[in-house]
Amino acid sequence: MLSKDYILGFVEGEGCFSVGIGRYIDRRPKVRSKPSNIKNPYLFQVKPMFVITNVETNKQLLEEIRENIGVGKVYFTKRDQSLSQQNVAQYRVQALGDCLKVKDYFAGIEFRTEKGKDYLNWCKCLELIAKGTHLTKEGLLELCGLRDQMNFRKTKNKWTTEEIRKILDEKPLHQTGFFDAAQQSLIHNSSEGKTDLKEWLSSKQGNNKPSRATSP
Repeated sequence: MLSKDYILGFVEGEGCFSVGIGRYIDRRPKVRSKPSNIKNPYLFQVKPMFVITNVETNKQLLEEIRENIGVGKVYFTKRDQSLSQQNVAQYRVQALGDCLKVKDYFAGIEFRTEKGKDYLNWCKCLELIAKGTHLTKEGLLELCGLRDQMNFRKTKNKWTTEEIRKILDEKPLHQTGFFDAAQQSLIHNSSEGKTDLKEWLSSKQGNNKPSRATSP
């Protein structure tokens, strides 16, 4: 059994606490009986993630870390051997419930690098998502602000806060949290009593709904 101090040291060097924010567009085929200027609904997906990346030769160590934390999976990525690139192993935690368990695992542990600030901002993001605060315009922009303070030396956010703010100002806010693909559980508009993703998207498509089968 690995100690928490050992795992913390590994996370300080190779770990990453992040929150991805991206647009999801329903691209299912549409059958239009007449011209329509109703566009597909735009949804923002918020995806918290905890990742540890290392070379494939250390995959067993990542498996042991996964066993200690108790959630997530280890994935492998093949690299171009002709360029002398080593294959990569990655321990990844993505589901919100699992990320909350990672948050609890590191709670109370003192980080010794800037990774500690990433962890604290990540925890604040998780709290916003868990409460559903990010489903409001103000909450999403607050989450963007926290995201912008994380991993600023390593990654460049595809959607900047200003771009997201502009989209929210121009279009109605249709937004999801990270949902379990198996359950297809939609967080947004839960007050309407619609928890099925396909049902919710269909109701937002107006004249762009797929054609229904007709009886002969």
